[in-house]
Amino acid sequence: MANLNDLTVDLLDKLAKEIGIKPNKKDKKTDKISKINSAGLEDIRLDQLVQKYYEQKSTPKKRSKDVISEIKGRVKLLEEQVKFLMSEISVSKVSVMKENGHGLLTVTTDLAEIKKFIKSLISPGESITIDELIELKEIQKIPLITLKHSIYDLIDENVFDVAEGNSRQKIGGKIGVLVRK
Repeated sequence: MANLNDLTVDLLDKLAKEIGIKPNKKDKKTDKISKINSAGLEDIRLDQLVQKYYEQKSTPKKRSKDVISEIKGRVKLLEEQVKFLMSEISVSKVSVMKENGHGLLTVTTDLAEIKKFIKSLISPGESITIDELIELKEIQKIPLITLKHSIYDLIDENVFDVAEGNSRQKIGGKIGVLVRK
């Protein structure tokens, strides 16, 4: 005799539908089993149905395409974040400081290298807007606060004159164009 107890409630509902019994969600598992047994099915037919649904129970569920595409999206995002972090490390110096007996990892960006790079972009007498500067791939790897400090240092060192200009982005709310002296 077939053992209906081995099936889940959902599979019992499917089996009940197949033999013409309308499943009631409020019924308990034992009630569903007694309704199926009292349906008057032959033992061979009931065994076949139980076996059919038991195989469905033991078959592992396939992952839906949505779950797989979500995982692919997350992996892609992680790859982009790793690339970003690697680019940050390439323009930064990583050092370990000892504080209270523990190693503290710090990332510092070399302002001298950044200032040298910015100076190499613009020949004397030429100008560049802040928008153009920020759009450069190499500059995008530099944290914005570090870029601002580098530009302020270059202005203080009399390497650049500044103008308001027609740049959308401005440093300090006023500097939109850098003119190389």
